[in-house]
Amino acid sequence: MMKQRLLTLILVMSLSANAMVIVTWFITDAMGYELISPLYLFRNMVSAIVIVGVNTVFGWFYSKDVSPFVIVGLHFLLAITTFILLGIWAEWFPFDGGAILSVSLIYTVIFIAIWLGHYLYWKNKIDQMNNKLG
Repeated sequence: MMKQRLLTLILVMSLSANAMVIVTWFITDAMGYELISPLYLFRNMVSAIVIVGVNTVFGWFYSKDVSPFVIVGLHFLLAITTFILLGIWAEWFPFDGGAILSVSLIYTVIFIAIWLGHYLYWKNKIDQMNNKLG
């Protein structure tokens, strides 16, 4: 079971790094840049791998016997901190108070939307199973 999770994590991280390179290539091409710095590509790949890895690894803790609010709160804090630090390092946005605040707000809205979507989906599935049993 652990081996399968590890292989899945490696696959997801590799795919996300490749996707980030492709997205970066399309964005820079659309903006008219002719050459992408190898350092910029490297920073994007490493950032994508770490962000996906942190979120995937932290996702495993949702099955633990701890308050869901504590786990979601820790997941959010770890994820946003990782994203902001790597975003500054990868030069996705400047090291500026306004930029960091804007990115944090956008990240928070997206995080809440994804979490709420998952919550409602699984709540619906559980209600369906309970109705079939009852």
